[in-house]
Amino acid sequence: MGDDSADLKGRLASLLGDYAAIDAVAGHEHAMVARLVDDLRAVVDQVTVDAFGNVTATIPGPEGAPSLMIAAHSDEIGGVVKAVEPDGMIRFERLGGVIETLLVGRAVRIRGHRGVIGAKAGHITPPAERLSVPPLRDLYVDMGFDDPEGVANLGIRVGDAIAYEAPMRALANPDRFSGKALDNRVGCAVVVELARRLAGELHACTLHLVVTVQEEVGLRGAQMVTFHLDPTAAIVLDTMPAGGTPDVSATRDLSMRIGAGPVITVASRGGNAGAIAQPAMRDLLVATAEREGIPYQRALFYGGNSDAAAVHVSRSGVPTGIVNIARRYSHSPVETLDINDAVASLRLIEAVARDFSNATDLSFLSSDPA
Repeated sequence: MGDDSADLKGRLASLLGDYAAIDAVAGHEHAMVARLVDDLRAVVDQVTVDAFGNVTATIPGPEGAPSLMIAAHSDEIGGVVKAVEPDGMIRFERLGGVIETLLVGRAVRIRGHRGVIGAKAGHITPPAERLSVPPLRDLYVDMGFDDPEGVANLGIRVGDAIAYEAPMRALANPDRFSGKALDNRVGCAVVVELARRLAGELHACTLHLVVTVQEEVGLRGAQMVTFHLDPTAAIVLDTMPAGGTPDVSATRDLSMRIGAGPVITVASRGGNAGAIAQPAMRDLLVATAEREGIPYQRALFYGGNSDAAAVHVSRSGVPTGIVNIARRYSHSPVETLDINDAVASLRLIEAVARDFSNATDLSFLSSDPA
């Protein structure tokens, strides 16, 4: 494709804004999956959705060709309705890595209806309480009613998802965008653009362009779809926390920065899960970036995971490379990224996809041990 960077940047930014506006909390990805299916079927003939919502768009290669899975996830963090109080206030639990310090006073949506997480009036808050964070069990969502009937009439039920209401917007630097769910709607946008660029061509491999569900609550969709597809190799595309702000050390915390290109992640760990990038896939990503003149960063991601932690241990093991897009203010309603990093990530993954073939050596001993 001969698109210039401005055209590509504009398309990705537009898709990202559309996708981020959709509420798709983990386990409730229906609206996002429906949009992805429409967008992918416009360019790819083979698009399937499994029983849990994992979307796969397949571009077949020649008989006997290897397969490459390129995956992002569709879900976002949020909450789930637990109960409704007699005064109409909604108690809730978290779905994914919601942080209590970012909840009080936030605008939210439930089934598309607007509400707000209550905040105790400052006039009656003792000084000591002003320096603390209320526990999740004390928080509530106010939908504007004074009784449970008003909430029930909205169709809101126990188990419904709660999403931030925080539309994406450009910052003063027009290449930098902020809002909820940029993790990982930017990956979804890249996958759809990849489909547009790669569909209708014959490649030396079968390409599976995948968007998984329930990444934020345990990498669950990735386990399902990778087992089903059994790909020769995989690239997982996600976002990751960035440094470059006054509260983050570049050496003790996070070295990756927004605007400096895709992050080729060599190792990640969060809780009991993690991934060390398969050496040959890591080297393939690095060599491709250098050959194509794509700026990149090499980093560790300790304290979190991506679907790679599930993908690489499927069946007898799937050689997996990890491409992350750095973003500030992780798991907040103001996640911030640089759209140029999305453009560079797309170009990197596209170049790997176009070159992937039976001649691609993924053997362990072929890699640089460094």
